[in-house]
Amino acid sequence: MTNAAPRCAACDSASYEPIFGGLLRCKDCGHAFAPPEATDEDLAAIYTENYFTGEEYHNYLADKDVAQRNFRARLRVLKRFMDPARHRRLFEVGCAYGFFLEAAKDVFASVQGVDVSAAAAGYAKNNLHLDATCADFLKYDLGTREFDVACMWDTIEHLAHPDLYIAKLADHMKTGALIAITTGDFASLNARVRRTKWRLMHPPSHAHYFSMASMTTMLDRFGFDIVYARHCGYYRSLRSMAYGVFVQKHSDTRALDLMNRLGLGGFPLYLNFYDIMYVIGRKR
Repeated sequence: MTNAAPRCAACDSASYEPIFGGLLRCKDCGHAFAPPEATDEDLAAIYTENYFTGEEYHNYLADKDVAQRNFRARLRVLKRFMDPARHRRLFEVGCAYGFFLEAAKDVFASVQGVDVSAAAAGYAKNNLHLDATCADFLKYDLGTREFDVACMWDTIEHLAHPDLYIAKLADHMKTGALIAITTGDFASLNARVRRTKWRLMHPPSHAHYFSMASMTTMLDRFGFDIVYARHCGYYRSLRSMAYGVFVQKHSDTRALDLMNRLGLGGFPLYLNFYDIMYVIGRKR
C-alpha cells in the first residue's frame, strides 16, 4: 500500500477529480485510473494459476489456437512498420503462457518475455522452450540488453505504474525501435455509454483506463511518436464467451456444457466493439 499523492501515469499531472466507478480522472489529459492503493506486488498476486483456469479465463491453455489467431493478426500489423534488417530483437512484458512469443519467434532473431505469473512463465519456458522469465519487470535486471520491438498485449491496464514500465523499456531501445500496445479505449463510444457496466471496467485487476489521446501523451513523454492507432477486433472461443456471460455472471453452466457436448466450445468468433485500441510508437 502507498500513501503517496497520485500522479497521472500519462502526463504526470497531480490534478485530478473523482468520476464514476471509484476512478480518478486527470484534469489535464483525461486519463482515468483507480486510486493508487495497490502496488505492483499486490496486483501481481492476482495472477495465480487459478486466474487462468476459472477466476478470469475458463481455460487459457485450451484457447491457445484462438489466442494465437489474435497474436498473428497483431503481428501482421506490426510487420508493416518493421524493417527485417533493423527490428531483430523482441521483448514482451506480460508474456503469460508464451503464445505470442511462439507465434513471433520465426520473425525475429530473438524473442524474450517476462510475466509475474510463475505458472504462465514456467509453461512458456518448460513446455514451449521459450526465453521467458517469471519476474517483476521493474525489478528485473536487463543489464545492457537492447530491444528493437517491445510489446505489451492487454497488459498495461493491469499495472500500478505503467509509466515506469514504458520508461524502463525506452531506456533499452534506440532510435527507430518500436513499441506495440493493446488496451481498452476509455474514450470509445462503448465505454462512454456503458460506464460502470463496460466490460473492461474490471477492478481490481484493471487499474488504468487509457484513451488514444492519453496513450499518445504518455508515449510521447518517453520519446515515442505514434505511427499507428486503430481499434482492433479479436477472436474469442464460444466456450470463453459462454463462460464469461453465463457462468461468471449468472452461475449458469448450461450453455457452456451444451457447447462442450456438441464439440463447439473451441469455435472462434470474431468480434469488434471498437473499444480496444492497438497503438504502435516509434522511438525518436
